[in-house]
Amino acid sequence: MKRLLIVIALLFVMPAFADDLDQYIQLLKTDLRADARDYVSKGMVTFTPEEAKLFWPVYDSYMAERGKFLDARLALIMDYADHYDTMTDAKAQELLNRRFEQLKLKNELDGKYRPKFAAALSPRRLVRFYQIQQELEVMIELKAIATVPRMKWWQGAQ
Repeated sequence: MKRLLIVIALLFVMPAFADDLDQYIQLLKTDLRADARDYVSKGMVTFTPEEAKLFWPVYDSYMAERGKFLDARLALIMDYADHYDTMTDAKAQELLNRRFEQLKLKNELDGKYRPKFAAALSPRRLVRFYQIQQELEVMIELKAIATVPRMKWWQGAQ
């Protein structure tokens, strides 16, 4: 768990200092995915072999698609950072629109995978999985929020 939090923190703090940003981000995302899978595995420790056989392929597919959202979130944060000192109202609105679009698409992905997870797990285990998944998402988002400075609302105001 500690390692997961460190990886998440580095994911949002260190890219500005990396020489090869793309390679560094890819390394962190790989570690994050592995740690997330381990965290889910520990939380779902009572899987029967049959449940595990049905669940893990769905989970791996889901996380592969979720990786696109992590990429988009990182791109949004980097764009925000690039324009932090020169932010205009138009750029702020663009960033906000992109964030809401990301959230909408993430919800659509969750809707796509919920029946697949439901076919692999009993309702109670499905709830447990979503609780664990939500914990991971909240930890990642809290690290992003804690790392990214708030908008300078007075600068560049029209």
